Amino acid sequence: MARPRKFDEITRKALIKNTAEQILAGGVESVSLRPLAAKHGCSTTAIYTMFGSRDALIDAVREEAIVSYLSAHEMAVRTGEPVADMRALARSGRRWALEFPALYNVILGKAGDCIGARRDGSAGGSSRAEFANTAMQPMYRLVRGAIDKGIFHDLPVEVIGATLWVGVHGWIAIEMSRPVLPDTDADAAFDRHVLALLRAWCARTPLGE
Repeated sequence: MARPRKFDEITRKALIKNTAEQILAGGVESVSLRPLAAKHGCSTTAIYTMFGSRDALIDAVREEAIVSYLSAHEMAVRTGEPVADMRALARSGRRWALEFPALYNVILGKAGDCIGARRDGSAGGSSRAEFANTAMQPMYRLVRGAIDKGIFHDLPVEVIGATLWVGVHGWIAIEMSRPVLPDTDADAAFDRHVLALLRAWCARTPLGE
């Protein structure tokens, strides 16, 4: 027998998105299945059938966010040129965050630390720090490529990578709540910001004492 439409993949993704919004607004403890069911015209039993439990739904939010974010990053790296690919990686992260702000906050924003913290004290999924370390790996590889090609100063990858990560995600975090530079082309402003970050580590740029 065919599965009823209320169980289809579109509804599943919508439930994950709405749950992420609940988490962002009030934390994990605020997640309630009744308003979710009412919003989608189904019963709470239908949601339990789809996900297994409330905690499993919360885990699904995190997993959806992580997979989606990392997939967007993977698709951005295409040219084989480290600097060009780092710029593309930064643009990809910003586009994803602005398109999926609730999911972004679940994995990297204020909701990130509490995701996976269950009522029984057990952990459900990785912490924000663990996810950030995983998400930084594509950038680390590109930084290493730039060092090997003599484009960047020969410094620890983690040193350069940390400043790039903070610079990019600091901008994104501000932009998600208000324009960073009002009355300015936001895309162009972000590109200039990223280019400045990259130029700071170029081998021809003197390092400060």
